[in-house]
Amino acid sequence: MTRPRLTRQQSREQTRQRLLDAAKALFAEQGFGATSVEHITLAAGYSRGAFYSNFRDKPSIFLELLQREHERIMSGLHAILEEDASQPEGTDDRRALLEARLLDYYVHIHRDVPLYTLYLEARLQASRDPGFRSHFRSFQQNMLDTVASFAAAFASQAGLALTLTPQQIALGFMALCDGIGIYHWPDGDAARDSDAELVLAEFMRRVGFGRGSA
Repeated sequence: MTRPRLTRQQSREQTRQRLLDAAKALFAEQGFGATSVEHITLAAGYSRGAFYSNFRDKPSIFLELLQREHERIMSGLHAILEEDASQPEGTDDRRALLEARLLDYYVHIHRDVPLYTLYLEARLQASRDPGFRSHFRSFQQNMLDTVASFAAAFASQAGLALTLTPQQIALGFMALCDGIGIYHWPDGDAARDSDAELVLAEFMRRVGFGRGSA
């Protein structure tokens, strides 16, 4: 069966995605500094020309990769608010459902080893390259703003009265989850994972939901 011919836009997006996938694997495996444009194009199966027709340079593909990873995480968070909205906002049943879903999502993010490896690489690059640092700072602010927006939307739907501003809640959740993610052992450790999930869950319950210990 003959495959349908891709449009120019579809072909371009496919090329970009393959380059991004190759960059993600290489940055996580061998580091940003040790990865060249040639490494990326070879792994993706394209020429240098294909790379430079899609990305300005290596930092630009890194920043887009980070943005797409952030959008993936946020998509999972927003799905929590969109699933089964049959219960009215602010009711006890709706609140319990949303809290359970958010808690389950939040306490497992730290296991995404490739994601936190990329974040570490980005922070290292930002510490060494002033130009990249400026763009990475903007990216981090955008992350904070979008997570804060989600925190406000979640509180509204669950009928929660936040004890901190959405920005402060976002900063605390992101910093703690990032720290746990960096501390997490890539090869897996059941006892360490259990402790990490307990810490994340208690922070969420106490600060996010205003609950005592479960």
